[in-house]
Amino acid sequence: MLKKDDPSEEVIINAFRTSTLLERISRNLVSKAGLTSLHQCVILENLLNSGDLSLKDLVEKTSVTKQNMTGMVDRLRQNGFVTTFDSPQDRRITLVRITNKGKQALSDANDLSAQSNKVAFKSFGQEDIIAFNNYLELMISNLIDFK
Repeated sequence: MLKKDDPSEEVIINAFRTSTLLERISRNLVSKAGLTSLHQCVILENLLNSGDLSLKDLVEKTSVTKQNMTGMVDRLRQNGFVTTFDSPQDRRITLVRITNKGKQALSDANDLSAQSNKVAFKSFGQEDIIAFNNYLELMISNLIDFK
């Protein structure tokens, strides 16, 4: 798969390596806040910023499969970080709401992740970080509908 003359292949390999490292580091950090994965933080962050969301909305905002989202929301609910309820407009739709316990866990996790972000980006200037983020968003946009 890896072609030494194709720099895009190296980008993919390095993105995968970065993802693996970030997952390992973040799992350790979020566990100190009572969470089990960075995905749980992303779900809580979306709920905090957007208010109540359906499972479908959470799937779209996080690019997590519906099956995985259902399991993650169930675990968050069992641990008191979110509540779920039927939509008043359509009882077939389950809405998810962050609880005060979820807000506190997210705040704790964000405080801890700020420390790791300083390490990860210590060699980057502000403009570098913005450009890097723009490239990642463009790549996500290119891949989002790839089948």
